[in-house]
Amino acid sequence: MTLLSHWRKLGRLGMTLAAAVWVSMAGAQSAYKPTQSVQVVVGFGAGGVTDVIARIMAEELKKEFGQSFVVMNRPGASGVLGAQYVAKAAPDGHTLLFIPSTHTSHPALRKEMPYDTVEDFTAIDLLVTAPNLLVVRADSPWMNMADFVADAKKRPNAIQYASSGIGVSTHLGAEQFQHLAKIKLYHVPYKSSTDPIRALLAGEVTASFSALNAAMPFIKSGRLRVLGVASEKRSQLLPEGPTFEEQGLKGMRSETWIGVIGPAKMPPAMVAAMNQFFRKTLARPDIVEKIAIAGAEPVGIQGDAFMKLMREEVELNRQLAKIADIKAE
Repeated sequence: MTLLSHWRKLGRLGMTLAAAVWVSMAGAQSAYKPTQSVQVVVGFGAGGVTDVIARIMAEELKKEFGQSFVVMNRPGASGVLGAQYVAKAAPDGHTLLFIPSTHTSHPALRKEMPYDTVEDFTAIDLLVTAPNLLVVRADSPWMNMADFVADAKKRPNAIQYASSGIGVSTHLGAEQFQHLAKIKLYHVPYKSSTDPIRALLAGEVTASFSALNAAMPFIKSGRLRVLGVASEKRSQLLPEGPTFEEQGLKGMRSETWIGVIGPAKMPPAMVAAMNQFFRKTLARPDIVEKIAIAGAEPVGIQGDAFMKLMREEVELNRQLAKIADIKAE
């Protein structure tokens, strides 16, 4: 079991228990009382999965707390510019940051950071997760992972694959895949989660390691074929997609998660009130459906547990970057 798989199971247990008891805790909600519009910062452009999840939650936050929660897209440097803005904000609950798992890979990939990835923030909630997967065009000669690996072993560095950027979870997942399968592919990084799929369909590359949400519409329409899903078991959102594990590649796990954090030193009571809100919201069937449309599943890992996971992922990403010989910029 990978680190995220372990925390994910604990998070689901917490969500189940919380859904049963949240009504009796209604008074705790008074610990979070925004007095003006809240900035919901996303360090990427509009339309990506982080932005979509942020907008779903912003609408629910507005209903619950009676203030506007305004999504502000601050793209740049793979999310660093948005995070830098939030790190400098007051810890009063009026500035929140929605982050993907890329947030924990930055220290391994950048020689200098304008903030500490963990210590300069308050961990609130890891909200959702989606597995990464290896896809090819439907007309590809590779019918399964074994075909792909056999060809890659014959032709080191000849097969070009796309990811959504250097050091993001799809890139690191592909590096893990190559390490476990003992193959070498040629990496073609792009700048967004949708670019690799576009490039694959256009014939610019012959494979893509992508997040489920980006690839799923084209898998469902028959234009792409799934060779492997990097989750512990088959995704409920893509039950026809075989995992790497069931095809013999043990330990292959790579997921993209999305969470919400704030500036460091937010009052614990405020964080607890927000945790309660996210617990009950992620347990609602209508919200689960909206999240599924975005290609993700709810998790709900909160507070100190989320902070601990981020610390551990920072170290794991450093180790993976070293194994893959990814140089810091």
